[in-house]
Parts: sequence; structure tokens; C-alpha cells
Amino acid sequence: MDIKLSKRMQAVADMVAERNVADIGCDHAFVSIYLANKPNTESVIAMDVRKGPVDIARANVAMHNLENKIQVRMSDGFEKLQVGEAQAAVIAGMGGYLMINILEAGKRHLEAGISLVLQPQSDIKAVREYLVQNGYGIIKEEMLIDEGKYYTVMRAVPVKEMTEYSQEEYSFGPLLLSQKHPVLKSYLEKLRDKDEQLIDILDRSETDNSRERSRELFEDKQYIERILDTYFKEGV
Repeated sequence: MDIKLSKRMQAVADMVAERNVADIGCDHAFVSIYLANKPNTESVIAMDVRKGPVDIARANVAMHNLENKIQVRMSDGFEKLQVGEAQAAVIAGMGGYLMINILEAGKRHLEAGISLVLQPQSDIKAVREYLVQNGYGIIKEEMLIDEGKYYTVMRAVPVKEMTEYSQEEYSFGPLLLSQKHPVLKSYLEKLRDKDEQLIDILDRSETDNSRERSRELFEDKQYIERILDTYFKEGV
């Protein structure tokens, strides 16, 4: 029985290249099952902090007859994972700061050189900053739209020399910018258009607060326009 992943989770699974994988926050283990069915995968450790998803994950693994390749563990982040059991960790579908907390609590795995495939739902800039501060470089990035929402997926590995990114690269992705990624362009244009609409509404008001907010949004719109001109202007 094949597993059909969402567009977002398919992008996550496609970034995993290692033979032994930890799926942290596995939910119902769909990504774990998909990875276990790949010919090059030897083992997957599917972990979640909640009993409900763990029970469902175990049932799903059994239904696919994959108990020999997937272990399901109830674990708070990396807690029940031994160093060296997995060459890569998948963490997806949660806020950026929660993701950072999980990485920080499992820092022994980062120090051992585990690869990371991450899909933060928010605060993506903070996640990129954390990776660089902890000796990781981003080697793959993908951005996509799934059911009307924008998602970013990244693969990061330990690097010998500290990576240097600009503030724009931290905010919007060094590889997405260098590749002139069309979905990032669409996202930036949407942000710019939203700023313009709000500025138009605020400019009709006469209050000091609305004028101040309008100035802030105008500066943000200019910043986005500079990024669009710098990275996405035709001929650049």
C-alpha cells in the first residue's frame, strides 16, 4: 500500500538522502512509512511526544508491515534517540522557535554531525540564524504553495567554516534568492501588495498611530521592493 504525502511533506521527504533517519514529531508516521519504502533506507525511528499520535503511528506501521524497518518511540524531541542511531533528522510542521528548542535540547546530535531536514511553519529567519550559529550550512532549499499556504523546506549539514549570510538571506533563504525561486518571488509580491493595501487604508485615517503604522509599512514595502529589484529583476 503506497503512502500519498501532501505536497509539503513530499518536499520534506525528497530532501532525505541518508539510510538511517529519525522522524521527530512524526505524528501518524506517514513520512516515516514513505521513507522506509525507499530502497536506500535501512531504518527509521519515528518519534512523537504525544501518546495519541504514537499509538496511531504504531498501527500505521503495522498495517504497512514495516515493523522491521520502523521503530516508533514516545519521545520529547531527541530525548529517546541515541547519538549515532540516525544520520539525519526530519523535523517538520511546527513553529520555528519550538524547532530551535528541540534542536538545542538535542545538541549532542548536532555536535555529532547529524544532517537536518527542516520545515518550520514560522520564524524561519530565526531557524536559519540558529543553524549558522551552530556550525551548519544550508545546502538545499525549496519553497512551495500547498493548499494556498507558503512553505519553506531546507536541508542543512555541518560545515567546517562558519557560513556568512546577509540579513536578506537569513530572512528569505540564500539558495532561494540565488536561484530566483519563482515561489519566493510570488511570496514577496504578495507581501508587497498587502503592505500597499494596508497603507491605503491607514492613509485615510487621521490618527497619529495610523500615520506611524503607515510609515512602518511603507519602509517594509520599500525593503521588499529592493529585494525584488536586486534578485528578481529581469536581466540581473
